[in-house]
Amino acid sequence: MSLLSIGNTRQLFIDDFLIEESKNVRLVINPPIKMGPVLKADREWEGHRVGAYGSVIEDEGIYKMFYDCIDNNGNIFHCYAYSKDGIKWIKPKLGLVEYKGSRDNNILPLAPCGTVFIDPHDIPERKYKYVTYGHGRRGYGKQYGVYVWYSKDGLNWKRNDKLALPLNPDTQNQAFWDDRIGKYVAYLRAWCPKRCVARVEIDNILDPWPFKPRSDKIYDSQTPEKWPTPTTELPIVFRYDDKDPDNLDHYNPCVIKYPFAEDVYFMFPSAYLHFPEPPIGKYRNDGLLDIQIATSRDGIHWNRLTRDSYIRLGKEGELDSKAIYMLVGMIRKGDEIWMYYGGFDYSHGAYSFDMKYKGTIFRVVQRLDGFTSVDADYSGGEVITKPLKPKGNKLVVNADTSATGELRVEILDEDYNPIKNYSLDDSDRMHFNSCNFMVTWHKNPKINGIEDKIIRLRFVFRNTKLYAFQFID
Repeated sequence: MSLLSIGNTRQLFIDDFLIEESKNVRLVINPPIKMGPVLKADREWEGHRVGAYGSVIEDEGIYKMFYDCIDNNGNIFHCYAYSKDGIKWIKPKLGLVEYKGSRDNNILPLAPCGTVFIDPHDIPERKYKYVTYGHGRRGYGKQYGVYVWYSKDGLNWKRNDKLALPLNPDTQNQAFWDDRIGKYVAYLRAWCPKRCVARVEIDNILDPWPFKPRSDKIYDSQTPEKWPTPTTELPIVFRYDDKDPDNLDHYNPCVIKYPFAEDVYFMFPSAYLHFPEPPIGKYRNDGLLDIQIATSRDGIHWNRLTRDSYIRLGKEGELDSKAIYMLVGMIRKGDEIWMYYGGFDYSHGAYSFDMKYKGTIFRVVQRLDGFTSVDADYSGGEVITKPLKPKGNKLVVNADTSATGELRVEILDEDYNPIKNYSLDDSDRMHFNSCNFMVTWHKNPKINGIEDKIIRLRFVFRNTKLYAFQFID
């Protein structure tokens, strides 16, 4: 018997981890609602495009976006915008980096194409961290290898003196402090042999990161341009498999530890469907990308669920019709989660630096906890949880029964026997669409007699989406 000591923490149905038995239900992916563009290329240093990679952070009531852009000479920069409402974004004149003789721009003193996170584990002077990669890309801060930068305010940055990794990965590498394990974790692009995601745990993010050198590769500090792309140096935790088309891999990690539960991780990789290379195809390294979703309880073992697209491409001719990439980060607005993605109306290889002001950053809205759900159709279904040890004398549920659905909840002991006064017959028939609906039995929400006891929950529902539950006082 697998006992789950859940206390009063939020419990999401992102997989079958909570479920002991089920009948006539299915686990589904719930795409967010597209809310349209919020930021477009309209500056000279954004002359080619904005936004395949970046981060969105809320800090002390201000929403901050860190995004990349490319000018028409192929120079790549990392830029900053802020917002008071998450919808209208302002590109301030920071005066930090000179571009064509002027500092009237929002360019940050950072090497391009990394991701920003707020570090709750370090001193205030290093509150913001930024992880970026090498490859010697053109633009401000040209470099090779993986480095960490830090900042007090997210604007004035200093590169850490120590090289994190003598590797040259690509695109949207990231790190964050994982409070569940008390370590930093980083996710990087790797090839094995196609694009996949590697993970590494780090005690001190400002010290060199651990990796396993390959005997056939050079890690000499004098020749950084020869440092390899990651393959076997770091553990691979997410990759294509035999259920995928042969011409598909995954472009970027975009891993987020869900802030509103203790053991929930989401990954939003762009699935890259490759077109044939020339001379069969028109362009080299070309294809379409949309956004998938994967879930995890530990950030290591990932479940791709049904493999449906999480965010689909826009209609032909729309600004996000050919390639989309999720920015790292979530903003909570009441019972909504706001996220952002970069969208393009040209496929991966079909670009030229002569193209003007391409790329758009879009906003999407997801229900709180609503990324996945356990669903029953109109004929009805049920779920019985594994044995639970909760803390609290009330139960709230995040679910949507709409008009014709309903939900009832039964409390069982660990041997599946209904607890007196909390049987299915005692449960009120509930009809609601709420992220925190109080469950009642004979109109009474208070649960008596389960303190320090092991219980199970039995959810019986029809035409309902069940997202999450939580015990509260």
